[in-house]
Amino acid sequence: MKFKIDLYIKEFILFGTTLLVGIFSAYQIVNSTASTVVPKIKFGWEDAVFLAILAIFFIFFSKYQKVASFSFKLFLVLIVFSGTSVVAGTLSSLPWDFWVTIFIVAIFVLIKNVLVHNVGIILAIAGIGSLLGLAISPGTAIIVMVALSFYDIIAVYVTKHMVSMAKNMIESGAIFGFIIPSQMNGFFFHKREAQNQVAAGGQFMILGSGDIGLPVVLASSVAGYSLDSAIIVAVFSLAGLFITHLIFVNQKERKAMAALPPIATMAIIGYLVAIFL
Repeated sequence: MKFKIDLYIKEFILFGTTLLVGIFSAYQIVNSTASTVVPKIKFGWEDAVFLAILAIFFIFFSKYQKVASFSFKLFLVLIVFSGTSVVAGTLSSLPWDFWVTIFIVAIFVLIKNVLVHNVGIILAIAGIGSLLGLAISPGTAIIVMVALSFYDIIAVYVTKHMVSMAKNMIESGAIFGFIIPSQMNGFFFHKREAQNQVAAGGQFMILGSGDIGLPVVLASSVAGYSLDSAIIVAVFSLAGLFITHLIFVNQKERKAMAALPPIATMAIIGYLVAIFL
């Protein structure tokens, strides 16, 4: 069985940092001296319709390169802005958090290398994941993770529309996830060069934002009442990443895989372990 330790260390650092920043942000929000109120999320028919329209947009309009390129890039910048503003808000107060957010987003837009992209993704997922986690219960987070794990399997291996959509996003220049190089100097490659190598099966791989974000949501939800339990969830999520890594590098032929199921499974086990400790 193969194990590429250099590659896994990079995956571990990126994923682990996102989990830590997300948990830290959630903990800071809950324990803020300012009376920060995180609204509970209630899903209704309006939300279902909106999500359905959004899914249809990504699936079908991703086929049109010009529309997809602009839309995906704009959406990615908005996500980085939103997540960064949450994290910055836990570290500084108005108006400094706003200007810090603007500065980081400007760097993300102007400096197009792999390292800056990954830092932007860390802040985006950690910030948004922490808010979502605090807005829902751990039980709800687990239900969503299980449902999306089954969807991930179907979308990657059965309908394969997730694979097509990912290719279209890569071609559009907007990657919603980590770009992970096999060599350290790959972090300083121009993002376009890395994207071309990903498309050609080169020395870069992608770890999608959903595979990272959902464990952050669960860990942040748990952080709302127990920091220790949140850390246990994070540790088990990283164990799930290890399993995903082993499955990926031991493929006979390199191809897209559903990364969420093993990560989600271990995150849920971590939550169950934390409950009984």
